[in-house]
Amino acid sequence: MLKRSRLSVGVLLVLLCGGVSGQTTGEDHKPTILGIELGMTPQAVVERLGGREAQSRKEEKDAVQKLWRVEGGNVLQVTFRKDRVAHIALQYRSPRPTTDLWLVPLSSPASRSGLTASDPRLRRDYKATELLDKTRTVWSRQEKSPADYRIEIQFLSGSRQQYGERFEEYVDFKYVSVVKDDLKKFEKAVLSENKP
Repeated sequence: MLKRSRLSVGVLLVLLCGGVSGQTTGEDHKPTILGIELGMTPQAVVERLGGREAQSRKEEKDAVQKLWRVEGGNVLQVTFRKDRVAHIALQYRSPRPTTDLWLVPLSSPASRSGLTASDPRLRRDYKATELLDKTRTVWSRQEKSPADYRIEIQFLSGSRQQYGERFEEYVDFKYVSVVKDDLKKFEKAVLSENKP
């Protein structure tokens, strides 16, 4: 009996803490990752991550990419344009089950995962597509920011090479980014915030 109650307490703690994803369940479908939002400054990101500086930094033409290892061994990548967050990516160390995110599989809504086409919890606002090489599925949706640029939220499935036909049952990455065609609107919005 004691072993069962310890196990129940452990399971309850994992559920309350959002599992090993490093992200709360309520944040799954929001345009944030670990509380980091598009438009945040580098200092705000560091503060959000408890003062931890990035483990690596890569400068590109118009952007700076920074990487952090975060809770659960997940990898966080943040890309800054004009000193503001323009892209956020989270690679899950342990892939998340697609059913946890209520994503509709591309292959069949009533797949081996146990989801059924009539389940009201399914996220039908995401469009599912395959990568060109047909090795992964991408679920994506867009929403408008208060500053009028579009934000894209995406999930990337596990690899067909790794999981075979069950590849859609796992999610390896979450992405939040400014839609490429709206980068000028984004830059204009963040630059106007910097003006006194």
